Amino acid sequence: MRYRTFGRTGLNVSTVSMGTNRLGEAGVDPSVWPPIVERALELGVNFFDTSISYNEGRSEAILGQVISRWPGPTVIATKGGYAIDYIVSGAQPLRDFTARAILEDIDGQLTRLRRDSIDMYMLHSPSVNILETHDWATAVDILKRQAKIRWFGISTSDHASGIWSIEHGADLLQIEYDLLNPTAEDELLPLAARHNVGIMARTPLARGLLTGKFKAGEAIPADQHWRRPRGDRLQLRLERVEQLRFLERSGQTLAQAALRFVLANPAVHCVVPGARTVQQLESNAPAADAELEGEELRRIEQLHAAWRAQGRW
Repeated sequence: MRYRTFGRTGLNVSTVSMGTNRLGEAGVDPSVWPPIVERALELGVNFFDTSISYNEGRSEAILGQVISRWPGPTVIATKGGYAIDYIVSGAQPLRDFTARAILEDIDGQLTRLRRDSIDMYMLHSPSVNILETHDWATAVDILKRQAKIRWFGISTSDHASGIWSIEHGADLLQIEYDLLNPTAEDELLPLAARHNVGIMARTPLARGLLTGKFKAGEAIPADQHWRRPRGDRLQLRLERVEQLRFLERSGQTLAQAALRFVLANPAVHCVVPGARTVQQLESNAPAADAELEGEELRRIEQLHAAWRAQGRW
């Protein structure tokens, strides 16, 4: 495992870290989750990203349970702004970025994580309008003074929200950036580098498309459609995955190449792919131990130029 200093936070994080939105999923035997976190720690992963809204707080609780027993240093990022039980019978997400809601939720998050302070606290996908009109900053100021959070940022809803946050003092961002959509390179990542903002990339495998397990022209099972594009846009992306197959070679899977691409950008400090099995985790982790070859990066750059000319991602 390799490690990088996470921007101006000074925190040392594993370049391949772990997103935990799957931990504690309903309907799954609860005993399967702790071993995934334990194996991540054994592989050198020391940074975990979670949220109050991941499985009604169970993700935070599982992380707290396992990491509290680990003797080495660890870093945790969590998020607020959604209700802990934000999905109820298919209803629209309940979102609240007021200072009142954030201050009401924070102690429960600390309790579940078994921490006195949260290393990185983020607002969960606020729009620019929300950032400009809600009083969340009051809560952030209070929580920093109380030492309940150390560093603050947002998980972006789009690049514009990330740019706004950097310009208004955010210490860190969680962004979308992957082989199929590198548009964060245009403005967001250069700005983050200039301000020494910590950057973690979520969904670096494009919600599983960059594992290569889905084929162009083939239907994706209904239970696999979660937050993936559909119709023509899905087929376009699957066709582009096929154009990236040259990245598969001895010692490198397509998924590992996708993670290495993101980490090749000097403004990015870590990737946080999710893992719902030990096998997925063990497949992701080796991406930290090598880099893409120069010719691979050149071919990717050529493909991205062609895709940009088409004007579709």
